[in-house]
Amino acid sequence: MKRVIILTLAILMAYITSAQTVFEAVKSSQTDILGTARYMSVAGAFGALGGDVSSIKDNPAGLGIFRKSELTATVDAQMQATSALWGTKSATDSKYSVGVNNLTLVLAGKTWRAESGYAGLVNSNFSFSYNKLRNFNRNMVVKNNSVSQSMTDYLGYFTGNVTENSLDWDKYPQNSYDTPYQNPDLSWMSVMANYGGLLKPVYSGAVLQEWASFLNVSEKVTPSYMLQESGGINEYSLGWSGNFSNRFFLGATLNLQYLNYQMQSTYDERFSANGGMTLKNTLSTSGAGANVNIGIIAVPVDFIRLGASIHTPMFYTMQQLNYSTLDFVTGFSGSTQTPTDNYVDYQLQTPLQFNVSTAFILDKKGFISAEYVYNNYKGMKLLNIDGDSHAYSYENEDINTMLENARTIKIGGEYRVTDNFSLRAGFANTSNLTNTNVAKILDVKTVRADPEYFASNSINYATFGLGYREKSWYVDLAFVNKTINEDYYAYNSNSLNDNYKVTPANVRTSNNNVVATFGIKF
Repeated sequence: MKRVIILTLAILMAYITSAQTVFEAVKSSQTDILGTARYMSVAGAFGALGGDVSSIKDNPAGLGIFRKSELTATVDAQMQATSALWGTKSATDSKYSVGVNNLTLVLAGKTWRAESGYAGLVNSNFSFSYNKLRNFNRNMVVKNNSVSQSMTDYLGYFTGNVTENSLDWDKYPQNSYDTPYQNPDLSWMSVMANYGGLLKPVYSGAVLQEWASFLNVSEKVTPSYMLQESGGINEYSLGWSGNFSNRFFLGATLNLQYLNYQMQSTYDERFSANGGMTLKNTLSTSGAGANVNIGIIAVPVDFIRLGASIHTPMFYTMQQLNYSTLDFVTGFSGSTQTPTDNYVDYQLQTPLQFNVSTAFILDKKGFISAEYVYNNYKGMKLLNIDGDSHAYSYENEDINTMLENARTIKIGGEYRVTDNFSLRAGFANTSNLTNTNVAKILDVKTVRADPEYFASNSINYATFGLGYREKSWYVDLAFVNKTINEDYYAYNSNSLNDNYKVTPANVRTSNNNVVATFGIKF
């Protein structure tokens, strides 16, 4: 009872800071190849083509290609499956979801120049769009066999050499607000680990040298990890584009984005001698931001189109909630928890993005197109709610040293079998976002107790689809396979002795999307 009272007072009086990490910044900034079925079936390689409502979000000049007004809606069924290999142990999990990718109204209008045959601005078009840019939905299970490496080793190293009094709750009176949580040298992970009996002090004479795992040297553990993610990034956009003499197209969009992300994870260890520990984490992030996209398309000759666009950084205002629970069976059993009202407000500046593209028109039989997308991830910034980046100087340094500026290559094509029926296919690849320096580095004062992280490898897309068109309506279907390769680390063991180095799990996430689009022209 005494421990519960002190824990309650500690929660009420918690002053330890919470910090965002490079991993939240990446997750909030990375978008996907989502949109209409025609767009997705050619892997999003529409930057120089235009004429499809999803091309507007990549290159706003594509809006100027439209000759008629159009209303389009797209639904998407996603079947997600994750396979993980940790050591020699494999595990799988899956999740299904259905949603709306896109709703767009295009209003195409001819100018007096088009009617009179003069050169100049012949079309002035407007668009109102909803686009899903990212789907976070994912379930994952990772399991390992019995190993010598334990998270308790990491917790001991992370705690350092703070005094026993600093970690021992029983040293403080029940009715005192003078709790160890006000000590700026402590993290909640360390206090919870000691409370659960997972740590032991190591002395040299009368001097405390370090904290270490309470496990015996020869004792092994069996770890497992479960992850549930949900949410997405949604964009609402207002666009304009002009068609100049059917040879040059200029466009711009004003975009409002809304992010919603929820994560629940469970890390579990069963100790070979007896007992175990279970660390549960909940993370919820929401935010809103705005940016501007500007693009051009040039048609030097009838069978070639060239496109380019720039996306300014999205300036997000974010709010994050995280809390953790530790259940333990050591010399005794129990549970402890961090504050459940740990809300943090901050700002995020996403990467600057450049797109260049080209397309070859195959008379009236189809096209072949390619697009190169460059994202300046090293230029991302975390800022406090007042816009001060110095408050996140360490995290911004991690962004610069742990991330790579990513590139995405998209290649797609369409072949018109008949005047009404078309076949399509495409491929895309996104390069690694993280480099060999990547690791989750938590501040010693953090409330957070989620040491796990994922190192990103390449992302591949394989796509195909078909479409049927009449004069005033059309239907398109697509199938898209997206494969993500990642390395899962239960905790950062870079600074631990070689005997305690953790081996990452190889995680492969496969998203299979079945997409249908219906549109009418008027």
